[in-house]
Amino acid sequence: MPAKKPAQWDREVDVVVMGTGGAALVSAIMAHDQGAKVLIIEKAEQIGGTTAFSGGVPWIPMNRYMKEAGIADSREEALTYAKRLTGGKEPDPALVEVFIDNGYKMIDYLHENTPLRFLVPKGYSEYYATLPGGKKTGGRSLDPMPFDMNQIGEWGFKVRNNPVFPPLTLEEGGAVGGIDFTKIAERMENNIVTMGRSLIASLFKGILDRGIETLTGTPGKELVLNDEGEVIGLVAEQGDKPLYIGARKGVILASGGFEWNKELVKTFLKAEVTHPLSPAGNDGDGLIMAMEAGAALGNMSEAWWYPTMQDPTFEYEDRVMNQLGGGRQGPNSIVVNRHGKRFVHEGVTYNDMPKSFYEFDPVAQEWPNEAPVWMIFDQQLKDRTMIITMMPGEDTPDWVDQADNLRDLALKIGVDPDGLEQTVARWNENVGKGVDPDFGRGTTWFENLTGGGGSAEANLGTIEQAPFYALPIYAGTLGTNGGPRINADGQVISLRGKPISGLYAAGNASMGIMGQAYVSAGGTLGPGMTMGYLAGIAAGKSNGRTI
Repeated sequence: MPAKKPAQWDREVDVVVMGTGGAALVSAIMAHDQGAKVLIIEKAEQIGGTTAFSGGVPWIPMNRYMKEAGIADSREEALTYAKRLTGGKEPDPALVEVFIDNGYKMIDYLHENTPLRFLVPKGYSEYYATLPGGKKTGGRSLDPMPFDMNQIGEWGFKVRNNPVFPPLTLEEGGAVGGIDFTKIAERMENNIVTMGRSLIASLFKGILDRGIETLTGTPGKELVLNDEGEVIGLVAEQGDKPLYIGARKGVILASGGFEWNKELVKTFLKAEVTHPLSPAGNDGDGLIMAMEAGAALGNMSEAWWYPTMQDPTFEYEDRVMNQLGGGRQGPNSIVVNRHGKRFVHEGVTYNDMPKSFYEFDPVAQEWPNEAPVWMIFDQQLKDRTMIITMMPGEDTPDWVDQADNLRDLALKIGVDPDGLEQTVARWNENVGKGVDPDFGRGTTWFENLTGGGGSAEANLGTIEQAPFYALPIYAGTLGTNGGPRINADGQVISLRGKPISGLYAAGNASMGIMGQAYVSAGGTLGPGMTMGYLAGIAAGKSNGRTI
């Protein structure tokens, strides 16, 4: 339950922001720039949250950088594209328009008032570029420019790091290959960062320039409400002691999702997420606090799904690190369930592909595609493609299952051997014809995103050269996509349909305004940062209350 007002506050400010990801830092900057005294609290000892761990790309239509690159865009095109993907299943259709109408304003403001800069990654088009309103040229997904971490002093050591991403921009190959090792070495030596770390460090330089205080190792625990049901502060924790922080104007919850909270995952999501890709610690703290304050919820069954893979020898922060994987979109590989059957177009977007894990067979009374499922490939793919941490030409690690024939491979991994042999035979036969009549491989844009879309040449290839390999694919997520309902100002809405005075939410700590849709690279950060921008403005401008 919400805490009672203390006899005396330990700290009093205008706005408290909970979290240090992209949405949180943008909201803190905006609240400050409306004249509010702002305090940021962060659960972890590191800053940046899921944003720092990510590619750091926001999806923003009509942005200044695409205009400078000569790429035309319009409100009509962006809305046509977005609404084709949300399909009317978004929690509040009006908020899609709010996002489209304000995202580019947010980018303009940050460009003019912080060190954050972006570029348009060349050759990186939208995920669904062939749909109405889509952009084969790209331009809406923005790549953070490299940032000198020395500008934020000791705080640079606190910005969370994803050990898998080298310090290259998206265009340079930070997430899609083409690694320049000389450039990596130079940037590492000079403490130059890219992607999510660049986004966070650039924004945090803006935080430091404004003198906004940040307390790390300080998780928020409970909201404090007055007798009228208004949020007037929160209780945080430092060490084993409570810290009562009064907020004259409001509290902004931007502390990430709930993907690491097994109880909340089991309660709300379609199925269990076993291998989140976000940093551990996204336990739904903000969600729980909002629910205790009477918040209505939205989009709770959705997440930013991802087919996760693992190298069990690669650890980060005292646990095996869940990774993005690789190889499933190219030729010479398929994905099968425990019956040895294909069940999905393997090359569709990472948010769409795992949705097939949750299909129910009402005749057999089972979920036949329940993860883990298996990526099956042969020596051709291994010789050509980096798969998780396994480089072409290297000896096969002990953690990769392999066999000289498909039947033995199936028996090793617990898959029906007859089913696998039949599936691969059919796949090879259809590859010879240049088509995939079962699931349409070679026909979608995303499976050959930087090469002009899918084709038989790029995406179909036989599985016939021994040895044969299998790797498990798990049910993963980049983060959850549901939370307290919000309005156009980022205010949290109560179960009675009215704003809860003094309470705001943004990013993965709020309901996903795009519903189940992941529109393209940056489909998480774009809306999250934009709603953080609006929440910060609204909270900063609101009338202060006696607390």
